[in-house]
Amino acid sequence: MRKLIVSFAVAGLAMSPVFAKPLKVPLTAENGSGESGYALLYPHGARTRVVIHLRGTPKGIAQPDHIHPGTCPNVNPKPAYMLNPVRHGRSVTMIHASLKSLLRNPMAINVHESRQDLQKYVACGNIGPR
Repeated sequence: MRKLIVSFAVAGLAMSPVFAKPLKVPLTAENGSGESGYALLYPHGARTRVVIHLRGTPKGIAQPDHIHPGTCPNVNPKPAYMLNPVRHGRSVTMIHASLKSLLRNPMAINVHESRQDLQKYVACGNIGPR
């Protein structure tokens, strides 16, 4: 009986969204920034954990980033989801949207130069259909 309970417990963990394979979104440099990298989108049921990794980021500057409707480089300027700012090349945010819902329509992750210059995009990557 003990083996049976352990087997069900392990099977339950394997099916948990925590262990689901993330979607990797390449982030390419824009406007000569030299900043590039990738985002990993981990499904967590009705939520998604977004982890951003960027190289070439400026030191000591928090860079706002968002998920926008549309595709790079012409995203809708109004963000659909706010993300925690990129600091030292990294950002981690849990958003209230399933990965499946993010893939339904064209969406993109967009990183801005700074809070002072939100109009200048430094990196972008397409999530949904192109």
